[in-house]
Amino acid sequence: MNPVLLFTALGPLIGAAGWFLSLSWFFWVGVVLCVITLFLNMASGVMKLPILPVAFMAGAAAFFSPWYVGLGVGLVTWTALESAGEIIGLKKEGRL
Repeated sequence: MNPVLLFTALGPLIGAAGWFLSLSWFFWVGVVLCVITLFLNMASGVMKLPILPVAFMAGAAAFFSPWYVGLGVGLVTWTALESAGEIIGLKKEGRL
């Protein structure tokens, strides 16, 4: 298993588990892992402009109260979609 994929998928898994189990600290640990993933993607040049992550965070911030929880939910959602795309890509290549 690819360790980068595991780290990318770990943030949304922990964040979603914290959200659905009402464990706020667990949710925020997942959000921090998603922030690290986004930062590393931008620092390595994989992502030039974070347009879609910002759109997801802004959209969720408009629907959730307080707004910073919405930012976290949006980032966890974006990172979950990103890791799902990585899984699909690896399956198509036959490396998973």
